[in-house]
Amino acid sequence: MRPVDGPITTDFFEPRSLATVKKLKDLTLSPAERQRLEDLLHDHGAVDLGTMQGTPIKAPESGAVFAWCAYRTAAGIYWPDTPRINGKSNTFRNYFYDTFGGVLILHTDKLTHVITHSYGNQLFNKDIFPDVRYHEEGKQTRFPLHAIYTTPIIVERGDTIGYVGNQGQSTAPHVHWEIHHGRAWERWEDRINPARWAG
Repeated sequence: MRPVDGPITTDFFEPRSLATVKKLKDLTLSPAERQRLEDLLHDHGAVDLGTMQGTPIKAPESGAVFAWCAYRTAAGIYWPDTPRINGKSNTFRNYFYDTFGGVLILHTDKLTHVITHSYGNQLFNKDIFPDVRYHEEGKQTRFPLHAIYTTPIIVERGDTIGYVGNQGQSTAPHVHWEIHHGRAWERWEDRINPARWAG
């Protein structure tokens, strides 16, 4: 099942826009930042489903879902330590609000669904998640990071888990939907194509 009914506006194999690539290539970067850049310059590795803002997002499978909004004060900075949720590492911690908006992460027995571009208030003020928490970077740095997140809740396939927004690098209301094997982040070429998975 798809998280929303709507046309695919960007498919799995569509390359990143040339404007985005040029903007990133113009930056002066360290070797570590350069590697992150190269990781970004790939095919989409997800599908975008266009629909109306405020449309309920449904769980594509039964599992445990949590919401994540991570904020940074400057582009190009990443979490130095892994924020832990229920004692487990969040391998999707660098999905920042300025790029992805509010993020829903659904873990099932075998897969992880990542659904993005909601507004934070659509995730934290809609009575879906009863336990909302705040995490701030432990180390003192010039650019502190913080996140608002929820503890996971158990949902059934088809349950409402959020609402469609237009936050982050988004040009119209839609959901960006990735599927990863297991619980770890994967490079785009190792992910599952959601259009094929949903049939």
